[in-house]
Amino acid sequence: MNSEKRYFELTDNEKIVLNSIEEITNYLKDDTDNPVSLSFYLWKMGIDDPQAKEKLIQATFKLIINSKNPLNLTKEDFSYEFQKISELFETNNTNIIIYVLTWIGLNISPVAYAIAQNIE
Repeated sequence: MNSEKRYFELTDNEKIVLNSIEEITNYLKDDTDNPVSLSFYLWKMGIDDPQAKEKLIQATFKLIINSKNPLNLTKEDFSYEFQKISELFETNNTNIIIYVLTWIGLNISPVAYAIAQNIE
């Protein structure tokens, strides 16, 4: 289900909160270079799992820890792991992978940020 359809299923109060979040992310210039809210980004993608963000963080750490050289990880490596969380990652879209890694890198682990800068 896409986010537009889900939007119309929200209560009026939920719509107000969601609109406020969108206004804030727009004001802060949310994009792959400046990821503001991973949770909101995932919701806009159509991911309803409230644990998706934590699962992505864990999958990212798993790849980093199990890699001899994390900077050699590819978008395909992350796409493969992220697809286990949601089929919406099957697009192998570089921008989605970069957004997730950059957000994790800026908020949790700088190694993920360095990886995001290397992914093509």
